[in-house]
Amino acid sequence: MVDTSPRSEADLIDLAYPCALDAVADIERRHIDARLAAADPDVRQAFSDTVWQVRDVMGRLAVLDEFAPPPELERRILAALPDEPPARSIRRISTWRRPTRWAVPIAAAACLLFGGSVLTAQLISNPSDPAAADQEHMHPEARTVNGSFAGGGLLVVDASPELGRAVVVFDRVAPPPLGQVYQVWLVGADGQPRSAGVLSDLPSTVRPFVTGFRSGEVLAVSVEPDGGSDAPSGDPLVGVTLP
Repeated sequence: MVDTSPRSEADLIDLAYPCALDAVADIERRHIDARLAAADPDVRQAFSDTVWQVRDVMGRLAVLDEFAPPPELERRILAALPDEPPARSIRRISTWRRPTRWAVPIAAAACLLFGGSVLTAQLISNPSDPAAADQEHMHPEARTVNGSFAGGGLLVVDASPELGRAVVVFDRVAPPPLGQVYQVWLVGADGQPRSAGVLSDLPSTVRPFVTGFRSGEVLAVSVEPDGGSDAPSGDPLVGVTLP
């Protein structure tokens, strides 16, 4: 039976967590996209912000995973733990709090970023420029590929086949027409495009778009109706083959 009960905007933003982790089925993603298309612009922006933040954390963790933790890390963590458990207190839980099943892994991921190594400190020392940190600490095998947009501007992608991660930036690209959005697609050997994300903002060096990929896939960008599409509506504006 179809659930027809009303859903809040907070519930919609909560769904950004599983979407960012690619933990929803295609039919669920279509329902979410439909709700986003009908949602208030501020809600769509909050949803996009949450997806970006989660993917940014997971992307940074992918880089950190390439390095062994410093030997003193365990000692420092144990030393920071309290000798006695704090007294329990009852406090009211806000209805806006994110679901535990997503808040816990994201919080754990964020904690890992504060591990104490020099690398971690460098990653978080300049939060206003995540792309620079990504480029500086990406795997040595990372390559930069770019392509020209039809109509002007450049698509720049820093791609690491070892990590299976791509950092996407638009350079001098005009905003999409009113009522439309840019959508990123990944096209494999079978020629079937799958959506990598709908862009509510133009990805920049300050705020790039991060996505996973498989080596040899084509990353393409198209213009779609507000909220995105299940399949490209027309020819892509630009496409690059990922290493």
